[in-house]
Amino acid sequence: MSGSVAAVSAGIVDGVPVLDLDYPEDSSAEVDANVVMTGEGGLIEVQATAERTPLSRAHLDDLLVLAEHGIVQLRTFQDEAIAAGP
Repeated sequence: MSGSVAAVSAGIVDGVPVLDLDYPEDSSAEVDANVVMTGEGGLIEVQATAERTPLSRAHLDDLLVLAEHGIVQLRTFQDEAIAAGP
């Protein structure tokens, strides 16, 4: 595999999609998910667990959109770090 890879956590907390859950959010989330994507937007892993209530397709879509936005930001930071060099 060549190119970049990034991963984020996301979840539904009090009915609201949240990116990069901290411990209190994760422990109280209705749903938590991990998403790993390539720099080209390909999905490597999507793992979501409905902790308290079933996950709707709409909430899964919301989590994937939120995760993609976070991963795009991480890719930008990765590219900037590589460009800066050692």
